[in-house]
Amino acid sequence: MRVLCLSRARWFTPMVAAAVASVRGPLLLPYPRRQVVRTAQRMANLGLVRGSSGNVSLRIGERILITASGIPYKDLTAKQVIEIDYKGERYSGSGSPSSEWRMHAAIYRARKDIQAIVHTHSPFATAAAISLTKLSMENDEGKLLFGDTIPLARHKPAGSWELADAAVDALSDGKAVLLACHGVVAVGSRLEDALGLAEKVEEMAQLSFLSRQMRNSVTGN
Repeated sequence: MRVLCLSRARWFTPMVAAAVASVRGPLLLPYPRRQVVRTAQRMANLGLVRGSSGNVSLRIGERILITASGIPYKDLTAKQVIEIDYKGERYSGSGSPSSEWRMHAAIYRARKDIQAIVHTHSPFATAAAISLTKLSMENDEGKLLFGDTIPLARHKPAGSWELADAAVDALSDGKAVLLACHGVVAVGSRLEDALGLAEKVEEMAQLSFLSRQMRNSVTGN
């Protein structure tokens, strides 16, 4: 069994990526695992999820570090971060991977530029995913970050390959996507970038809701 140990912040280089891709056994990655935990806990503290809902992942070569299923983020430890490959085979970590691992794997396969994914159930953005066909950007910051709209992926069963494909199709080359009747997916080259975008999606959804309410009150509709 081959084990690769990486523990510092600036650990991921092309040489390391090649080494990771060649490893067949579990990877001992204490620092990246702690990054995943901290991101998940920050996600919860920001109110973007509750309990163990949503999920966080980090790409390591041909492997994925992803939050475990059913464990509240306040209780999550680095040892409970699950290491899987793109087919869902588990190599290390305590528990089961998030039920949405297929969506993470599909996005990583489709987008080589993405290294981190955050999936939230934030209230305003999820409400938008329930009631709208797309989330229009109402302010200049939103347009700079996401363009004119954040698209909506078609509704498919949670945890399915069908949902994974729908998310990939709607995301295309963008930074975030709404999952119909479900939540938000935000992506980035780093975990902090993906989380920051997920927070911004929620902010844009709040602004969209408030601006619609104010327009309606002015027009009397």
